[in-house]
Amino acid sequence: MPEDATLPLEDPPRLRPVEAIPVGSGSERRIWLRDSADRDLPPVALSDAAVALLSLLDGSRTVDEIARRVGGDGGPAPAEVRAFLEQLDRAGYLEGPRARARQTQRAQVYQQRPVRVAVHAGGAYPDGASELPAFLAAGYLAPEGPGSLPGARGDRPPPRGVIAPHVDLHRGAQTYSWAYRELAESQPADLYLVLGTSHLPVVGHFAATRKPYDTPLGTIPNDLEFVDRLQRLWGSDLYRGELAHAGEHSIEFQAVYLRSLGVAGEGAAPMVPILCGSLHSLVLPPHTPRDVAQVADFVAALRTAIRGDGRRITVIAAVDLAHVGRQFGDAWLTDIERMAWVNRDDRAMLELVAAGDAVGYFQQVLQDGDARRICGFTPMYLLTELLGEAAGGELLKYTQWVAPDLSSSVTFAAMLFR
Repeated sequence: MPEDATLPLEDPPRLRPVEAIPVGSGSERRIWLRDSADRDLPPVALSDAAVALLSLLDGSRTVDEIARRVGGDGGPAPAEVRAFLEQLDRAGYLEGPRARARQTQRAQVYQQRPVRVAVHAGGAYPDGASELPAFLAAGYLAPEGPGSLPGARGDRPPPRGVIAPHVDLHRGAQTYSWAYRELAESQPADLYLVLGTSHLPVVGHFAATRKPYDTPLGTIPNDLEFVDRLQRLWGSDLYRGELAHAGEHSIEFQAVYLRSLGVAGEGAAPMVPILCGSLHSLVLPPHTPRDVAQVADFVAALRTAIRGDGRRITVIAAVDLAHVGRQFGDAWLTDIERMAWVNRDDRAMLELVAAGDAVGYFQQVLQDGDARRICGFTPMYLLTELLGEAAGGELLKYTQWVAPDLSSSVTFAAMLFR
């Protein structure tokens, strides 16, 4: 987007919802700011001193107040603070006229395209139709995978629900394979309702898209009639936050597997992709999601839409579990002792999900303030509510990926609900 020098810095300044990723250590340590939803926006590298200033960019302080707060005792001069904020604004990381203009342009580009482009192909997984099948097959055959390719399709009805990861396929293919082998060896569903985790805020909290998801193996059509019924039942616009789909990866990875198995796509079942925002901003203690109309009404609308549809529907929750370690803000390394704690609490949480105890699941995650940072909190809650006490979930695979330097760990799982 061409730079417009006439657009002013918004005062008081507010940081946009972006990711801060630490890289390196010691004097080489930098924090990279990245907008995971806008892959065309270049990341910005910041020093620890600059990152400390970011905590003040919550929209409650003017530029002058921020300058006074960080100035003095050898701190930056007011002019330097303003120059830094203007640079951050020009880079696209502050709320204001520039960011809004860029969002408008992104929305226009997204609406003009006939499909939701597979933006993570070539990074999180191969982008070639010839390379991708072999890459996916390796996940099934890997030591931590099922050990064999999916067998012949049997007579079992399609699962009512599945939990699959949304971590990149280079780290997670073996765990994805446990979930998708079950879909491959069952009768195909007539519709796949995919509840994806949004890693950034979603307008309206729940968002569908009119665009069919594209993959290197072909597209998967959307069931827009189902979404229309769901909207009427919920009484709210499911397309207000549609742009969240443009860069989010959680549903894209499920589309790749569904298309690879031939159970969804042209001549097969359609998909209903719905991105879900965080429950943390909606549900405040001591309440549960059942006390919050925006969530409870959406659950009721989903339940009614599914029960009244008449087709065989499989609900897929695209979720990761714990995100712990220094990369995510903890002061400790992900050593054996810490990961034993994560393993214990993750498995206790999944037992509640398997039993269909939605409120128990919600309370278990929050009993320590979500110390494990469950990245899939909302989709798993919705799935558990939809399946209820008859969920009968089975844990197929639980995985802890730990960084070689013990700076972080991400956990994820595959679960089946017959």
